Amino acid sequence: MGKIMAITTKKVDLDSIFIFLFLVFFPFGQIIRVGIIQPIDLVVGAAAIYSVFVNLKKPKIFRYLNLFLIFAFVPWLFSIFIFKSTGIFYGLLYLTRLAAYFYFLIYTWNFAKQKGNKELLIDSLFAISLVSAFFGWIQFFWFSDIKPFFVWGWDMHLFRLVGTFLDPTFLGIIIVFGLVISINRFIDSKNWKFALTTFFLALSLAFTYSRASYLAFFVSLFVIAINKHKIKQVVVGIFIFSALVFLLPTSRNHSIELFRTFSVEARIEDYNTTLQIFSKFPIFGVGYDNICLAYQKYIGVQSFSSHACSGSDSSLLYILATTGIVGFAVFTLGVTMIAKSLKTSPELQILSASFAALLIHSLFSNSLVYSWVLGYIVILLSVNLGREI
Repeated sequence: MGKIMAITTKKVDLDSIFIFLFLVFFPFGQIIRVGIIQPIDLVVGAAAIYSVFVNLKKPKIFRYLNLFLIFAFVPWLFSIFIFKSTGIFYGLLYLTRLAAYFYFLIYTWNFAKQKGNKELLIDSLFAISLVSAFFGWIQFFWFSDIKPFFVWGWDMHLFRLVGTFLDPTFLGIIIVFGLVISINRFIDSKNWKFALTTFFLALSLAFTYSRASYLAFFVSLFVIAINKHKIKQVVVGIFIFSALVFLLPTSRNHSIELFRTFSVEARIEDYNTTLQIFSKFPIFGVGYDNICLAYQKYIGVQSFSSHACSGSDSSLLYILATTGIVGFAVFTLGVTMIAKSLKTSPELQILSASFAALLIHSLFSNSLVYSWVLGYIVILLSVNLGREI
């Protein structure tokens, strides 16, 4: 947390306070949630309002984000006449949240432009990944069975690192982001403290038993190998981590077996359902975050609190179903144009490996629009835009 607190050594005012608060609240995850209110969402929202109110300068790539917001809002607007339900306003809330995180980029970019702040932000992100993993171990030894949280809509995980996010998959991707930074720092500096943090984070990742996160980590390693020209070393790293995973204890709970199939079957069913919903309005989609309403109307009656009615297990399918082919094309174009605009740098190597991991991870989880993940990536992106004129 020292790196996070270092932000306060600079002049803490409205130009930096919201980043500081975001970083402080981040590791506490879901445990400080109040109803549907997430403190980090409030902080990001305040930063977004501030960015608009004082008319902070926007990075050039923001136009692509703005374009996607437009093509996400229009289908939602038309969905008012399709579903004729007050439930559509939940979609508007989530769309507003997405817009806030996009505008958070303006805020963080203006901070990152200042001398010395890029390194400070990367170090702070690394710190919150470490703290999140540390909290995961506290949960693992103190509260290894989170089945009591099932009544509040959480899955019944047992003997897994779920941390303050109460979900091993989301904790897993946050740990992967930390691993990307740690490994890059170790390769660049040869400082053995980064070897120790890499071992700690890799062990933490292993005990999430999240196969989506494992795969995301492997993909990030391949990107690092290409960026750093360290193919042999990375292959050895993959082999060591794979051996560690196979040695993990799994006899206490069938839900942590490496080759468990029930979760795969559930995801396939979820993908099929999402594609059925997409097929109803393939051009413009059913409207942002209207998956549940569409499920109710076209698939069958389902509780709004049930997993089957809460979204999709794939962020990409989620975007496709809610914004249609047009929205998905705009999203893909935006990502491509943003990637082309970035200049080669050590920070870009971290961002490219992290985003590659996230794309793979988002095939199996709705992680692309998860508040903590979105905020993490927004800060990484702002660091890479730090020298834009």
